[in-house]
Amino acid sequence: MRRYLRIWRIFFTHSLIQDLEYRLNWWLNAFNTLLFLGSSALVLWVVFTQADAIGGWTFDQALTLLGVYLLIEGVTVVFLVPNLNRVPQYVRKGELDYLLLKPIAARFIVSTRYASVWWVPQLGLALAVILVGMARQGTLTAGHLGLLALMLVAAIGTLYAVWFALTTTAFWFVKVDNVSELFTAFFAAGRFPVSAYPGWVRALLTFVVPVAFLTTVPAEAAAGTLTWGWALAAVGVAALLLALSQALWRYALANYTSASS
Repeated sequence: MRRYLRIWRIFFTHSLIQDLEYRLNWWLNAFNTLLFLGSSALVLWVVFTQADAIGGWTFDQALTLLGVYLLIEGVTVVFLVPNLNRVPQYVRKGELDYLLLKPIAARFIVSTRYASVWWVPQLGLALAVILVGMARQGTLTAGHLGLLALMLVAAIGTLYAVWFALTTTAFWFVKVDNVSELFTAFFAAGRFPVSAYPGWVRALLTFVVPVAFLTTVPAEAAAGTLTWGWALAAVGVAALLLALSQALWRYALANYTSASS
């Protein structure tokens, strides 16, 4: 584990050095995040001037949910998109052959080799929104922060497992860009609590496309309304999906024939 952490640090440092050659992008992305955050918070404020709650959620709870959404989205654009979107290219051009020869797990390389450091400010801003929302609700305590951290880890694990599994289908279909875009479209629904949607949509966003476990469940942990049943379900879903994505990856490698041979 220590060896892999050291390698990841090297990967991240290399990406940081490359991205900081264009420092203006850092500030532009920070400004874009502030603009999106401001506009989204304004929309929430306008909505809550007409209603006391949305799907049983107060303004402060919805604000916390927005912060969770921005945080998960930030993890996606910083770590997942730069790496997993390259997997179809590795398969199509035969570049995966060279990665398989490396003395470390190929999945680790394709998942961590790059990082889009320009979007790191979004992570900090998202975390600040979450903390402000929790403070306004009176839930900024060690217990709630610990449960939130656990649910965020589970959410990131779920997101990574789903995205990685979709990307792995490139071994058979090669062009899978549209599949990732479709998942991104579903993820956008996570800006609002799942309880605000009709029943069939709630079922879809919970049991088919696990958007509820990505945003709503962590936000409930921050608000102090999460039940232990849903907390255990979030951890279980993450563990199951990670195991399934690993099984799919191994099956894909077992049936992989080099594109360069």
